[in-house]
Amino acid sequence: MAQDYDNIGKSLWTDHANDLSRFVLGEDDVEVLEDLDTEQQTVIARQTDITKRVRVSGHNAILHVELQLRDSTRTPMWARNAQYQGYLVGEHQMPVYSHVIYFHPNAGRNDPGGYTYSWNGYEHTNRYKVIRLIEIEGQAILDRQAPGLLPFTPLMKPPTGMDSEHWVQTCIDATRATSADQQTQTDLLYAISVFGSIVYDPQFFKRRIPEELMRESKFYQLMLRENTIEHIIALLEQQFHTEAVRAVTPMLQNIDDLERLKELHLAAARVPNIETFAQMLHE
Repeated sequence: MAQDYDNIGKSLWTDHANDLSRFVLGEDDVEVLEDLDTEQQTVIARQTDITKRVRVSGHNAILHVELQLRDSTRTPMWARNAQYQGYLVGEHQMPVYSHVIYFHPNAGRNDPGGYTYSWNGYEHTNRYKVIRLIEIEGQAILDRQAPGLLPFTPLMKPPTGMDSEHWVQTCIDATRATSADQQTQTDLLYAISVFGSIVYDPQFFKRRIPEELMRESKFYQLMLRENTIEHIIALLEQQFHTEAVRAVTPMLQNIDDLERLKELHLAAARVPNIETFAQMLHE
């Protein structure tokens, strides 16, 4: 499920790059110039979440954002961030403005927002901005009328005296009232149900947003695709060597056609060997 939040968050950052970039940077004078591909990095063991070249207040910089459902446990966030920023500065030779956004209300409380040391003439400082959604005044975000921020508002602080159910309904109503086109509005409603379900009962959103509307969202299709691929891989790993399955996984992940993936899901349970399945991927 954590992967769903990650995928939808990245997609929102593609569709609403300016809204979200202005939010994290705290500046209105921001123009997103291009996405930066971090997939080919050899220094970093994993791909960064969001990395864009931006122009902010008249100068060029790298905007880097990590999306965190909960606290980073295996490697501390300050260590991960030092690694990311070091690579990006070396690769692009320009300022890197780095952020970590925590979705869950209990996450990020102990994130120091950086790492520094100084000894005997040696010195290093790495700073990044910690954004805990629960600490953001939600009504102020609704008042900005920036569609890209709406899916995150249920996780923000409600107005004083407003109960949580009323607040979530207010967020849904604001999303329905946005001036965005119908498809964008549908995508935003699906996203608000996914992120809102981190804290609230998912049934709350199902009762208030028609299921047939949710199914029209590209994020819903994205979730189905990712889940189908995961199920195919799990079936294959039950029958064949893990290394052999890993060899065909990239080809599988390049398939966008959901119907084709459903066919492969059925086939994965009955193929006699991994070579036959690989041949099907090439057909």
